[in-house]
Amino acid sequence: MAAFACTRCGKCCMGFGRYVRIERQVSGRDFLCRFTLTGERSALRVEDRYRSLFADTSQHARHPAWCPFLRKVRDEETYVCTVYSTRPSFCRSFICCTMRIFDTAGTPVGSVKGRRSLSTGDAELGRCWAERVAPLTTDDDALWRSQAAAALEEAGYRVEIYEQD
Repeated sequence: MAAFACTRCGKCCMGFGRYVRIERQVSGRDFLCRFTLTGERSALRVEDRYRSLFADTSQHARHPAWCPFLRKVRDEETYVCTVYSTRPSFCRSFICCTMRIFDTAGTPVGSVKGRRSLSTGDAELGRCWAERVAPLTTDDDALWRSQAAAALEEAGYRVEIYEQD
């Protein structure tokens, strides 16, 4: 199994604005926050390298559902957590997908989100999934991931399975 590698797409944090509440701003870069799903309170600090990005509040104003600490990197199609080093434990343990699927050229063509949901725009992978993976019936998630990977690899895909806590 591979260690999860974030692609910095930002999608995980684009809906967290409703769950991450800033209770108090302690200084220009320090905040006391609550993660409302668990009640966890955290002291968060905006990292020096992201202070100018964080200071630009226009992104958050346009996207109130976003986590208040998420920012799009200027002139790029990537996003950053401006409090990454002090992020709450929920964020530390979150993995947006359990498996990534690559075609023969090494291009990512799909991922498994949640427990067993395929996310893809690739029709060929969708057909392969329906024929080879969807029929798998085991309730054991580790065994299912192993069987799914074997079925996909037999069909010519490369699969990365990410460690689960």
